[in-house]
Amino acid sequence: MTGTRAARHRMPGRLLLGGASAVLVASLAMVVALFAAGSEPRDIGGIGGPGQLVNWLLPLLRMISTLATVGCAGALLAAVVLLRVDGGPLGVQGRRAVRDASNSAIIWAACAFAGAIVTAAILLDTPVDLLRLRLDDALGIPEVKSLLITGILVVALAVGIRRVQTSSAAGLGVVVAITALIPTAVTAYPRNESYVVIAGAALVIHVIAATSWIGGLAALVRYGRASRGGLPLVLQRFNQVALISSIAVLLSGLLSGAGRLAAKGGGWESVPDALTEDSYGALLLAKVAAFLILVVAAGLQRSRARGNLLEGGRGFWQVVGFELVIMALTLGLSVALSQTI
Repeated sequence: MTGTRAARHRMPGRLLLGGASAVLVASLAMVVALFAAGSEPRDIGGIGGPGQLVNWLLPLLRMISTLATVGCAGALLAAVVLLRVDGGPLGVQGRRAVRDASNSAIIWAACAFAGAIVTAAILLDTPVDLLRLRLDDALGIPEVKSLLITGILVVALAVGIRRVQTSSAAGLGVVVAITALIPTAVTAYPRNESYVVIAGAALVIHVIAATSWIGGLAALVRYGRASRGGLPLVLQRFNQVALISSIAVLLSGLLSGAGRLAAKGGGWESVPDALTEDSYGALLLAKVAAFLILVVAAGLQRSRARGNLLEGGRGFWQVVGFELVIMALTLGLSVALSQTI
């Protein structure tokens, strides 16, 4: 019995390989996109600044934070929706999902606090070890304050959900996680511009929907495999989440991107030109293309491998693995977009 339980909790090699591949794809996509857009961190050559290493830490921390956020959201989604037991006690996989969510939240919080320090150093052009001398200036930066708020909320999330036993209690964790996504999203665009409200609101929806979709797929791989008999139901629930999330991701992403381009160009009429001439527009087009490839190709693969999907065989892993790789690509592009002015 002990051996069987341990086997169920052991991470399979192909799952580890798939996760490592997703991280690698996301990181490579981010780096390539940054250089292609001319947005890679640079050492401006000034005296007394934070240095190029610190400048590169910002996109790296954003990437790790994004992956941890996806992991946290996916685990919570699994506990509350995919593995739902009508509000009753969580099962073995549900409790496992909650612990995974807590662990991911710890990483998310650490990246938020570290990101606040790095952001302050870059924006104030001050070495990290001297930030203590400009603490008031650092705390006055909106981007820094949003990261600190996010970190505090996520720490509360990590502690609060650690030992919850019911799906309804885990649902409160979902609310906190969504709330923690909002501060950094609303400070992502230039301030004092007429388009920031529309773009910011669309970005909040975009981040929540994308996190739910990608996290849900990761959760499907992580927890759905544990019960072959329950896989069809878990898969059905995920498909419902994916349909709603994918529509929200596309519409909100286009609106948010258009708002950003309009803010840069001075009006909605400038969006078509900026879309083809601006580096941000080029990355946005690349991200939309990756999204469309994901939707079309995943749909074709699912239709061809429907029987294997329900059996959890090779077809299941091929389809899910393909989707995760394309999603990792879009995550890398998203981080690059956040770095592109």
